[in-house]
Amino acid sequence: MAKEGTLDPILKAYLFATDRYIRMRNMKQDDLKNKIMLFDRYVPSALAYRMAEGVDKNWVTNINSVFPKADIGFFIDITVDESVNRNVDTKFNIKSTPEQLEKVRSAYLSILDENNLIYINGMQPIENIFVEVIEKMEEFRKKNERRF
Repeated sequence: MAKEGTLDPILKAYLFATDRYIRMRNMKQDDLKNKIMLFDRYVPSALAYRMAEGVDKNWVTNINSVFPKADIGFFIDITVDESVNRNVDTKFNIKSTPEQLEKVRSAYLSILDENNLIYINGMQPIENIFVEVIEKMEEFRKKNERRF
Protein backbone atom coordinates (compact mmCIF):
# COMPACT_ATOMS: atom_id res chain seq x y z
CA MET A 1 0.00 0.00 0.00
CA ALA A 2 1.29 3.47 -0.87
CA LYS A 3 1.96 6.12 1.73
CA GLU A 4 -0.64 8.85 2.00
CA GLY A 5 -0.01 11.50 -0.65
CA THR A 6 1.80 9.10 -3.01
CA LEU A 7 0.55 6.94 -5.83
CA ASP A 8 0.76 3.18 -5.66
CA PRO A 9 3.38 1.85 -8.13
CA ILE A 10 0.81 -0.40 -9.86
CA LEU A 11 -1.51 2.56 -10.33
CA LYS A 12 1.39 4.60 -11.72
CA ALA A 13 2.17 1.83 -14.20
CA TYR A 14 -1.42 1.88 -15.43
CA LEU A 15 -1.60 5.69 -15.55
CA PHE A 16 1.65 6.06 -17.52
CA ALA A 17 0.61 3.27 -19.91
CA THR A 18 -2.77 4.98 -20.39
CA ASP A 19 -1.10 8.31 -21.13
CA ARG A 20 1.27 6.60 -23.58
CA TYR A 21 -1.68 4.84 -25.25
CA ILE A 22 -3.58 8.11 -25.72
CA ARG A 23 -0.53 9.80 -27.24
CA MET A 24 0.27 6.87 -29.53
CA ARG A 25 -3.36 6.48 -30.62
CA ASN A 26 -3.27 10.02 -31.95
CA MET A 27 -0.27 9.25 -34.19
CA LYS A 28 -0.72 7.92 -37.68
CA GLN A 29 0.61 4.40 -38.30
CA ASP A 30 2.42 5.64 -41.42
CA ASP A 31 4.21 8.23 -39.30
CA LEU A 32 5.38 5.54 -36.89
CA LYS A 33 6.72 3.49 -39.80
CA ASN A 34 8.13 6.20 -42.06
CA LYS A 35 9.21 9.07 -39.83
CA ILE A 36 11.68 9.56 -37.07
CA MET A 37 9.80 9.78 -33.82
CA LEU A 38 11.64 11.13 -30.79
CA PHE A 39 10.42 10.45 -27.27
CA ASP A 40 11.97 11.80 -24.09
CA ARG A 41 10.55 8.89 -22.10
CA TYR A 42 9.10 5.64 -23.37
CA VAL A 43 8.56 2.04 -22.27
CA PRO A 44 12.10 1.57 -20.85
CA SER A 45 11.40 4.44 -18.48
CA ALA A 46 8.22 2.73 -17.29
CA LEU A 47 10.17 -0.47 -16.75
CA ALA A 48 13.04 1.12 -14.84
CA TYR A 49 10.94 3.29 -12.55
CA ARG A 50 8.43 0.57 -11.68
CA MET A 51 11.17 -2.05 -11.22
CA ALA A 52 12.85 0.36 -8.80
CA GLU A 53 9.58 0.39 -6.85
CA GLY A 54 9.48 -3.40 -6.72
CA VAL A 55 6.96 -4.05 -9.50
CA ASP A 56 7.60 -7.19 -11.55
CA LYS A 57 9.40 -6.39 -14.83
CA ASN A 58 7.37 -8.93 -16.81
CA TRP A 59 4.10 -7.44 -15.59
CA VAL A 60 5.16 -3.92 -16.63
CA THR A 61 6.39 -5.28 -19.97
CA ASN A 62 3.03 -6.97 -20.51
CA ILE A 63 0.89 -3.88 -19.94
CA ASN A 64 3.17 -1.95 -22.32
CA SER A 65 3.29 -4.70 -24.97
CA VAL A 66 0.81 -2.86 -27.23
CA PHE A 67 3.40 -0.16 -27.96
CA PRO A 68 5.91 -0.51 -30.79
CA LYS A 69 9.43 -1.24 -29.65
CA ALA A 70 11.87 1.58 -30.33
CA ASP A 71 14.43 0.93 -33.06
CA ILE A 72 17.09 2.75 -31.08
CA GLY A 73 17.29 4.54 -27.77
CA PHE A 74 19.87 6.14 -25.54
CA PHE A 75 20.49 5.85 -21.84
CA ILE A 76 22.51 8.89 -20.82
CA ASP A 77 23.98 7.79 -17.52
CA ILE A 78 24.93 10.17 -14.74
CA THR A 79 25.83 9.53 -11.13
CA VAL A 80 23.20 9.74 -8.44
CA ASP A 81 24.96 12.78 -6.96
CA GLU A 82 24.88 14.54 -10.33
CA SER A 83 21.19 13.70 -10.73
CA VAL A 84 20.43 15.26 -7.34
CA ASN A 85 22.47 18.36 -8.27
CA ARG A 86 20.65 18.76 -11.61
CA ASN A 87 17.16 18.31 -10.15
CA VAL A 88 16.56 21.97 -9.39
CA ASP A 89 13.43 22.37 -11.53
CA THR A 90 10.50 22.53 -9.13
CA LYS A 91 7.98 22.62 -12.00
CA PHE A 92 7.26 18.92 -11.61
CA ASN A 93 7.93 18.75 -7.86
CA ILE A 94 9.64 15.39 -8.23
CA LYS A 95 11.51 14.44 -5.11
CA SER A 96 13.56 11.25 -5.24
CA THR A 97 15.94 10.05 -2.61
CA PRO A 98 19.47 9.09 -3.63
CA GLU A 99 18.55 5.50 -2.75
CA GLN A 100 15.56 5.58 -5.12
CA LEU A 101 17.65 7.15 -7.89
CA GLU A 102 20.25 4.38 -7.50
CA LYS A 103 17.51 1.76 -7.82
CA VAL A 104 16.23 3.42 -11.00
CA ARG A 105 19.74 3.65 -12.44
CA SER A 106 20.41 -0.01 -11.66
CA ALA A 107 17.12 -1.02 -13.22
CA TYR A 108 17.94 0.92 -16.39
CA LEU A 109 21.38 -0.69 -16.60
CA SER A 110 19.76 -4.13 -16.34
CA ILE A 111 17.42 -3.54 -19.33
CA LEU A 112 19.69 -1.80 -21.85
CA ASP A 113 20.14 -4.63 -24.34
CA GLU A 114 16.58 -5.93 -24.38
CA ASN A 115 15.27 -2.41 -25.06
CA ASN A 116 17.74 -1.36 -27.77
CA LEU A 117 19.25 1.27 -25.48
CA ILE A 118 22.75 2.50 -26.17
CA TYR A 119 24.75 3.48 -23.11
CA ILE A 120 26.15 7.03 -23.14
CA ASN A 121 28.35 8.41 -20.37
CA GLY A 122 26.42 11.50 -19.28
CA MET A 123 29.26 12.82 -17.13
CA GLN A 124 31.20 14.03 -20.15
CA PRO A 125 30.72 17.52 -21.67
CA ILE A 126 27.40 18.02 -23.46
CA GLU A 127 29.22 18.54 -26.77
CA ASN A 128 30.77 15.07 -26.49
CA ILE A 129 27.39 13.53 -25.65
CA PHE A 130 25.86 15.20 -28.72
CA VAL A 131 28.64 13.90 -31.00
CA GLU A 132 28.35 10.39 -29.58
CA VAL A 133 24.57 10.30 -30.07
CA ILE A 134 24.90 11.54 -33.66
CA GLU A 135 27.62 8.95 -34.37
CA LYS A 136 25.47 6.13 -32.96
CA MET A 137 22.46 7.28 -34.98
CA GLU A 138 24.59 7.38 -38.13
CA GLU A 139 25.89 3.85 -37.43
CA PHE A 140 22.31 2.68 -36.98
CA ARG A 141 21.22 4.40 -40.19
CA LYS A 142 23.99 2.80 -42.24
CA LYS A 143 23.41 -0.63 -40.74
CA ASN A 144 19.67 -0.43 -41.38
CA GLU A 145 19.74 1.62 -44.58
CA ARG A 146 17.49 4.29 -43.14
CA ARG A 147 17.54 7.99 -43.75
CA PHE A 148 17.43 10.37 -40.80
